[in-house]
Amino acid sequence: MELTDLRSLRFAVVDTETTGGRINGGDRVMEIAIVHVENGVATTALDVLVNPQRDVSPQVSRLTGIRWEMLHESPTFTDIADQVVDALDGRIFVAQNVRFDWRFLSMELQRCGRPALRGDRLCTVKFARRVLAHLRRRNLDALAWHYEVPILGRHRAGGDARATAQIFLRMLADARRADVDTWADLQAYLRQARPRPVRSYLPQPMTGMEAIA
Repeated sequence: MELTDLRSLRFAVVDTETTGGRINGGDRVMEIAIVHVENGVATTALDVLVNPQRDVSPQVSRLTGIRWEMLHESPTFTDIADQVVDALDGRIFVAQNVRFDWRFLSMELQRCGRPALRGDRLCTVKFARRVLAHLRRRNLDALAWHYEVPILGRHRAGGDARATAQIFLRMLADARRADVDTWADLQAYLRQARPRPVRSYLPQPMTGMEAIA
């Protein structure tokens, strides 16, 4: 895979919505979406609500719009584990803040008696720090604004995953313009130090104190 052209690699762009951020505090996955990216095309492979078998806090419900009434008849993670494994199989795991989604899905798989996730993964935030070093912020909203990608369903797994996939395709195109053509090239590119902001030597406006002096 190291020398395989980036355009022919198989990626799985993942987003999860969870009942909270405490992976060791009982929080669970309540929605998951997986979008396949290959040969410049993004295709939704999975987009499903999950019964987390616990309450959803009011704060999370306000953010996501997901309420317990929407979840209590949904499949549990055990019910969809085969679909998740199949959708990820043989693909590079990609996510915005990848560690969060990777850890939660690994936890859910282990709860089902399955192995934790293994394999290559890529964080779009880390990618953006390199390819979009000029941006002050690299959260999903900032990246979507930069690339003019609409987010249809913000803070829902499907909407966020599909937007992340489109952003990821555009970042791959930007990286290829910097002669990043293979997975090995991309790994080396991400290890490079980020370009420092260009310092301006043009005259700067005077502050009030400088004007008085």
